Amino acid sequence: MEVAEVHRLVDSIVALTDADAGDAGDQCVERSDLEAALGELARVSAWCQGQQVQLTQLLASVASYPEQSLAGAARVGLAKATKLVERAGTAEQAPALGAALLDGAVSGEHLDAVTRAVRDVEPHHRAALTAKADALADVAAVSTPDEFARRLRLEARRLEADDGTTRFERQRRNTRLRTWFDATTGMFHLAGEFDPLSGVRIAARLDAAVAALFAEQTPPDCPSDPLAKNNHLRALALLALIGEPGGQACAGASPGSGGTGRPEITVVIDTRCTDPLTDRPVVDWGLPVELPWRVLVDLAGTADVHGVIVRNGVVLHAPGVLDLGRNTRVANRAQRRALRALHPTCAVPGCTVRFDLCKIHHILWWRHGGATDLRNLLPLCIRHHHDVHDNGWQLQLTRDRALTVTLPDGTVLATGPPRRRPG
Repeated sequence: MEVAEVHRLVDSIVALTDADAGDAGDQCVERSDLEAALGELARVSAWCQGQQVQLTQLLASVASYPEQSLAGAARVGLAKATKLVERAGTAEQAPALGAALLDGAVSGEHLDAVTRAVRDVEPHHRAALTAKADALADVAAVSTPDEFARRLRLEARRLEADDGTTRFERQRRNTRLRTWFDATTGMFHLAGEFDPLSGVRIAARLDAAVAALFAEQTPPDCPSDPLAKNNHLRALALLALIGEPGGQACAGASPGSGGTGRPEITVVIDTRCTDPLTDRPVVDWGLPVELPWRVLVDLAGTADVHGVIVRNGVVLHAPGVLDLGRNTRVANRAQRRALRALHPTCAVPGCTVRFDLCKIHHILWWRHGGATDLRNLLPLCIRHHHDVHDNGWQLQLTRDRALTVTLPDGTVLATGPPRRRPG
């Protein structure tokens, strides 16, 4: 992007934001103008990131420790500086993406996705994956960084040409745990990285302990924020599982009450979606990462597995009772499994809050006579649940679960039937 174009974009943005305070009330800015300005700002921001990449490349050519020099010059931490040096290296190895960054067509986060994807494959595949990522610069320009990362994972699977065994073995080798005390807060920190199979089992033990310890009541000093509350209870559950008195006292439970915690897995088969590698319906094991087939078989032997078949937003098969009518307001486990199969995240378009952190909302509200039937239930995150109940958001859900959200200003957000995403 030429400097003159950058100036034009900046002038256009400033024209909307540089009004005198006394005149601001007299201005009527159209939403479309503000949205256009935000798009222009994203281009300018990407151009600035491109300039940062170029300067970092030059610095790396003259400094023996560019990360330290960059950290001091840009007033950032060493970890952030290291990430910027890695981004510059990726731009050098993928010149088309680097040029797209300078043109404002992609962001630095797109290059970071390449860095992570390349790091995640075996060394002998890295050059090929980098070249493939560079050839996909046009795809990156019309994708979000997360969408581009999914595409890169698909290309990595094609290169490795296995069911994920190579990656899983590498993940097991990379299992780590570190602990330290924070000198400022005095708090003890524990941070770990585990292979996904171990992670599923650890998470199941924690979830089972939380359910057993706090099903009836939570500690009086528990945070009210839903995410903070969840993290607090999981910390207490961990203390209880290792037999620490602090965990037992806070939980008001006896040792061992956390249970064995068999993982519960909902396997979703979406007959509408096709895996590009196998040309078969997508089978989603409900795990945040891929596992090789042999590992999934081992996991299934120690887990409670429930199968759900969906197509075009309709549940074709799911275990349990899915319609409870007016007998109860609370969704049962079978309904939650079916909803999780249809909606991995909050149902509002673009929201990425995962299902486990959502509330189950009645489209026709319970107090207005709504039934606790699957067709009337939808997962909403805390924020969007509040918007529906208190801020006038209106929801409509069709039989194939295509959702229409009408905002108070008349804006309409719409989705088609939910579908699983391969990769």
